[in-house]
Amino acid sequence: MPVNLNTPYLPPSIRGTVSVSSYGTPRFWATVWSDVLKTSLEPSTRRKHLAALDRLYDAVQRQHGKDCLDQLIADADADAIEDCLIGFLAQLRNEAAVGQIDKSSTWTSAVGFVTDMLRYAGNASGVRASEMEAKLLRLDTLYRQLVPNPETPAPPVRALPPFVIEDLYEIFRPDSPRNPFKTETLRWRNLLIFMLLLRLGLRRGEAALLYAASFKEDFDPELGKTVHWLDVEETNDGDPRYEQPSLKTEMSRRQLPLSSELVELAQHYTANFRGRANYPHLLMSQKAKPLALRSFGKMFDVATDALSEEAKQSLRKQGLTNVSCHDLRHTSAVIRMRRYQDAGLDVDKAQEKLRVFFGWSKSSDMPRLYAKAYFETSLAEVWDEKFDTFVDALRRTIPENDHK
Repeated sequence: MPVNLNTPYLPPSIRGTVSVSSYGTPRFWATVWSDVLKTSLEPSTRRKHLAALDRLYDAVQRQHGKDCLDQLIADADADAIEDCLIGFLAQLRNEAAVGQIDKSSTWTSAVGFVTDMLRYAGNASGVRASEMEAKLLRLDTLYRQLVPNPETPAPPVRALPPFVIEDLYEIFRPDSPRNPFKTETLRWRNLLIFMLLLRLGLRRGEAALLYAASFKEDFDPELGKTVHWLDVEETNDGDPRYEQPSLKTEMSRRQLPLSSELVELAQHYTANFRGRANYPHLLMSQKAKPLALRSFGKMFDVATDALSEEAKQSLRKQGLTNVSCHDLRHTSAVIRMRRYQDAGLDVDKAQEKLRVFFGWSKSSDMPRLYAKAYFETSLAEVWDEKFDTFVDALRRTIPENDHK
């Protein structure tokens, strides 16, 4: 299983996630693959790849009765490894059919690892090299085309329905009788998380990376006023969390403009509820440590339970069972796409602006998907009108001296 080596007793160059056997010893070829051949991987991507390789190692151990994948690769036994891949594919297909879960990324990681390491370990010359290259070509051309997933219908549009957004505003308002969070500190912190994810479309990991100092401002002489923005960047030096957050792609590093209301909310939370901490992170746990990634999901599970029955029914009609962090990102993207189109931008220009704002890579299909998504007028109205009402309530709740 992947283990996160994150201790000050190790030099920074060897910290990070590694794959280990059931005895706790590093798996040789998995370590070579991730540390030598795949050095540019982001931490979150590295962890996903290693988790997939762990599943392959475990499958080979069950097939052979011993943990022998490293030995098969060292022997460059392409035939035996091909048999292992066939068994692993059958396992993934069964899991995908039973659970209706996408297993394609696990399979892609496994095939890429096997072909890379056979080429690396089986490096030779002469006839053996020709034979090995032929086997590798077979593995690469045949197995990369196979998929473990059953045919599934297209996923539903995951923008939250208007009634659900309106209900969430009420649930997260700190002085609301429907707010399910016990302490005032939790209420203000969770409100800030909700607003960052909904209004800016941040990913869960991006929000977890934020420092208190990530909020920036400067005077713009052309506009004649102070402008505010948020730096979204890697900030995980000295991060004590077992599951460390990270940016998904290089394009995820970006600067997002901020409204004065969101700035005031962040300042109020930081000054009154974040507390004195030994870490620079913005969002802190009750134990004064950076908030764990899993806590984000738990927070929205609690919020989902607090939804009215009408809102829950609206959620089910949308094909959703609960509110997740990523649902807020989808909702933010749908609304922003609508805004760009209302401003008179053509589809291509709107998609490009969407790509920059949400940190999608140039090859990502996400902007195209949102360009095709439905845009409900009622959803846009809730976005504006409910937020205006919400801001008025916040201004009455935040002490006057916090605005100065």
